[in-house]
Amino acid sequence: MATTRISDVIVPEVFYPYMIKRTKERGAIFQSGILRNDANMASFLTGGGKTANVPFWRDLTDVDSDIGSDDPTKLSVPGKIEAGKDVAARHVRTKSWSSMRLSGVLAGDDPMKAIGNLVSDWWIRNLNTLLVSTLHGVYLDNVANDGGDMVNNISLTTGAPTDVNLISAEAILDTKQTMGDAADDLSTLIMHSAIYTRLQKQNLIDFIPDARGEVRFPTYLGYRVVVSDTAKIISNGSGEPSAYVTYLLGNEAICFNEQAMSTSPNIEIERKPDQGNGVGGDILYTRRQFVLHPYGIKWTDASVAGEFPTTAELATAGNWDRVYPERKQIPISFLVTNG
Repeated sequence: MATTRISDVIVPEVFYPYMIKRTKERGAIFQSGILRNDANMASFLTGGGKTANVPFWRDLTDVDSDIGSDDPTKLSVPGKIEAGKDVAARHVRTKSWSSMRLSGVLAGDDPMKAIGNLVSDWWIRNLNTLLVSTLHGVYLDNVANDGGDMVNNISLTTGAPTDVNLISAEAILDTKQTMGDAADDLSTLIMHSAIYTRLQKQNLIDFIPDARGEVRFPTYLGYRVVVSDTAKIISNGSGEPSAYVTYLLGNEAICFNEQAMSTSPNIEIERKPDQGNGVGGDILYTRRQFVLHPYGIKWTDASVAGEFPTTAELATAGNWDRVYPERKQIPISFLVTNG
């Protein structure tokens, strides 16, 4: 019986743009507005180097204005504007699958679409994981080096949690207050499904249509809600309550740019004629190169074993350092609860 193979339905130069398109269409983080497609990163990704410098202007110093005078000897002393440097890391990630793993969906009417959906959905979950690991590294750096001024931690590490240790409107409002009068910059909540379910039980989740009036997305207190079980769960030890991290982010808080690799194909199929006792098989390889970086938090690359950071290294405090001079300039806040 004839079998549809990956190599029969995938044309790499067609499949890669389709995979990227599906990733952005189906990925809630791409639709939430928290990612900025930063064109400045395009030239970096098409060139060399593990990290890219992202220069920025520091805000003007908040000193009092001068008092007008008719004394010609009193001269205005000009202030100055200073530049700073943010640093972003290059990511190169790959994943491959054999045709046998995907064979269960190849009998559909549109096998390329079936494969594309599976591959795109896998990359969506992986990008969610990388984003949360990045945010957790920022969280740990903030607690260790900046007094936790981006964090509202109401969780218990021992004992039985009560309502004051759980997600609530008050907890969210206290968390956004870490931004002070810049709290309106926050727009999106990323939360674990357990947190989302608790809010659902309290009938606190609203749904509004998207710009086309077609798909409803959840909101809470006016914030768009993204539900992902990649959201960090902090274990406090056997028998002790776990803590959940919920993330509040502003529009375009995260730099994201992806560029095709110039040194190797982004999609590649390898034929394996010896598999299946000579019947043959295929392996689908996918490769992605991108920048995923929170503005204002420098990547220090202090503890990276390989050429590019691992997921665990992204979640390491020592690899991050806040460089924006004011906390308000970084539209990211963290809420830690026991549920």
